[in-house]
Amino acid sequence: MKTSLHFEAPNDLSVGTVRIKGAGDIIADWVATPDNRTFLQSDLKPGIYSAEISPAGVSPQSVIFEVREGQANNVVLPSFSALSSSGSNTSFFDTDNQQTVAQVPDSMSLNMLEKLEMPAHQSEAFSGTIGEQTLDSKRSQKIDISREKKRISIGLSEEKNGRETFDTFRGQSRMELFSGRLEIEIPTDLSRNHWAGHRVRLSAAIEKVRVERCLLPLYCGGTKITIAAPPFSPSDLELNIMPVDPKLRALMRALDAGTSAEVSAVRDNVLGKADPAALLDDLADPWAAMLAGLLAVRFPDIFQPIDSGWAEKLVERASWAFDAYVIRANQALSVARTSPDAQDEAVVNAATFLAKAQVAGSPYYRYSNQLFAEMVVGIADYLKMNAPRVDPAAVRRFDRLYDRWQRELALQRGAGSTFTWLARDPAALKENRVLVPYRGSSGKLRQKDCTIIFEGQLGAGQIAIIGGGPNSFRPLMNEGNALSTTVESKYDFPQMPALTRAPGPNDDPNKGRFGGQASHSGFTLTAAFEPTKNRDLITIILTLEAERSAKLGLGDFAWFVLHPTFSPSALKVTFRGRRAQLRIQAWGGFTVGVWLPKAGLEFECNLAQIEEAPYIIKTR
Repeated sequence: MKTSLHFEAPNDLSVGTVRIKGAGDIIADWVATPDNRTFLQSDLKPGIYSAEISPAGVSPQSVIFEVREGQANNVVLPSFSALSSSGSNTSFFDTDNQQTVAQVPDSMSLNMLEKLEMPAHQSEAFSGTIGEQTLDSKRSQKIDISREKKRISIGLSEEKNGRETFDTFRGQSRMELFSGRLEIEIPTDLSRNHWAGHRVRLSAAIEKVRVERCLLPLYCGGTKITIAAPPFSPSDLELNIMPVDPKLRALMRALDAGTSAEVSAVRDNVLGKADPAALLDDLADPWAAMLAGLLAVRFPDIFQPIDSGWAEKLVERASWAFDAYVIRANQALSVARTSPDAQDEAVVNAATFLAKAQVAGSPYYRYSNQLFAEMVVGIADYLKMNAPRVDPAAVRRFDRLYDRWQRELALQRGAGSTFTWLARDPAALKENRVLVPYRGSSGKLRQKDCTIIFEGQLGAGQIAIIGGGPNSFRPLMNEGNALSTTVESKYDFPQMPALTRAPGPNDDPNKGRFGGQASHSGFTLTAAFEPTKNRDLITIILTLEAERSAKLGLGDFAWFVLHPTFSPSALKVTFRGRRAQLRIQAWGGFTVGVWLPKAGLEFECNLAQIEEAPYIIKTR
């Protein structure tokens, strides 16, 4: 039998380069898209190979695998999120178990690895594991890591009774915790008409730093919000918002960080040769249409010019979107003829669309805001030279637009490809009539006009959940479910065995519901405690640890179910190495339940019964 390879890149790869190397040669190198992730080759030389996956704008991940002689070798990688959850840039494909793992598998000898030529980021990533290399201590530098902690909260609001009036969000959400990173997924609401313009706003409050907001695109296929703790200091918060659907995400990645080759691949393999008008159909995604329009503006050498009829229809269908008017304004300027009268008319038309963009509200995308700024500055320069030829009323309208744009610059920000803005300081506005960011935030959001989906504490490289404070232990409103109202059990974990059982006492509903054992089948659930500056709260580090004999692949996870006073009260925690770990802050003892879906195992730990637990945990 011939030695062959069937290689499949991660199924959530949107757009990026895949390079497979072995035996001193590059055997494959291509720009992958959702429908172009597979590589096939026969008569391949057996040995150790590496695959480097580099999504546009994202740090690469490498997987080392073995091609065995005389076999049809199948290497199917897990999601890119799973690869990056290991905490290393390099992982390994275990051929015997057909899964990707964080450590060198038993089936792969060190002699094999020594023959593989690896980039620096690969060899350093696992040098400690195989004892092959050590970093030069002379190159090591001491880095000061802040021990400061800051309270944070994340909330969602949706539009009510007209522009800029927002009320609580009633949709669903689920959460997953990686090391120092929280992912919140908002699923598709099939009852929502995306073209109706019922906008949703995301708010993030960081204690004594800022309150940051953005309009949240509710993409067809779902929206994923990633919140990452900065590695050295809690003074900032890394926020990223992406579509769940890989094809939609390819559009955003290409717009934000795509090379010419990657953008061309998105044009050919994602957008294809379909009629652009289909992007404006009733069942189409309005944000996909806006991303396609922005791509055409940013990469005019790769995309065909935007048709005026298409741009006009986009504005008609998405009249609530700042970004749609920006695309229309750019199209008006791009087709201006060389005569002075035609140029004057194009400038006036573009300024009119930009004014409508301001009225519509804030942009969804950072590039839309950049494009708006470029056109505003260009029109201002044009009018300085040609104002006498232009209608004075049009000039005055533009001057008002320009003044407002300049006044609001201090509040403008961005998070990756998303446009964000900062809450203003009301005292500065009242006393000095200037717009400046508000820096006195408590880290809490108001519940009356916002659905809070996460409350916690931010530290250097760490995110903890806060809940269960003094006087917070109360009987459950719904005794049939140990989860808070921010989590929908049908969406998150329909097969969790604990939900089929009667809950425990009202003040400790998880007690006895998860089997009563903290250790069995090669896994152990433990809790450790750390003091905090707040005498009413204690940090609890919950750890589910797997023995070496337990089978774990990259991306495996456990559900940690907490007391209902936490928001959220259940979190999906991904294993890093052989540990799934969750940091929380609480007052009072309660029972933690853990469910390991892949193995079908349950664990239970009553914090109040741990001998070394502090006083505020042992007594309510």
